[in-house]
Amino acid sequence: MPDQPTVEQIRADLEAGEGPHAVRLARKLAEGCDVDTMLELSAAFSDHAVFAPLVDIWRRRIAKQPLDEREHAAFANALNGLASEHLAERRETEAMELFTEAIGIAPRLDYIRRNIASMLVHKGDYEAALIELDTLLTKSPNDPQANLLLGVARYQSGDPALAMAPLTLAFRAGFPDAGMWLLKAQCILGMPDEAGRTLERLAEDHPERAGTLLELELNEPGSPVQSVRDHPTVQRLTQ
Repeated sequence: MPDQPTVEQIRADLEAGEGPHAVRLARKLAEGCDVDTMLELSAAFSDHAVFAPLVDIWRRRIAKQPLDEREHAAFANALNGLASEHLAERRETEAMELFTEAIGIAPRLDYIRRNIASMLVHKGDYEAALIELDTLLTKSPNDPQANLLLGVARYQSGDPALAMAPLTLAFRAGFPDAGMWLLKAQCILGMPDEAGRTLERLAEDHPERAGTLLELELNEPGSPVQSVRDHPTVQRLTQ
């Protein structure tokens, strides 16, 4: 049909900031296009982080025809993007519903499962987070972000000793926050030599972030990091 929209037109509208017009064209195109075209259309919206209209376009399409196997990951990515927006707006219930729907559609997408685990840790639902992380780490045992979350969940659940191994892995992979959680575990377990080495590595590898994290901990009543307040590295980073 000569008046049938194209992905190129829609992408051009998105690039020009003509979002509403792009959505109208996309809805029309998605009604009857083939799988390859739908995947291109979804990528255009994802590239511009326009997730709410994209999810609506997917839902309208799915109402008329079931998802093709090749479409699962693209739809799940759209749901994940919208969930992340909700999370940024502190709409946690809506975000979790979308994350859960996304992982149900594409259970092999590790980044979605990691997002679920992160949200559960943030909410303090450590038992549920550990279930998600067990699934993720069985597949990817050296995933540094998952190990950071595992360490935090174990620490916050009252087991700093078990938190140390995953936090050490994540810290060695370059995550300064893992180093701070590791430092807290070492302090609470009475390991001054290990804590000193962690402090020195934090200062060497991530001086600015280390200083910020230390100031936050030192201003937190009851933080185990108070035990190293007088360490020369702490004094240097926080003065």
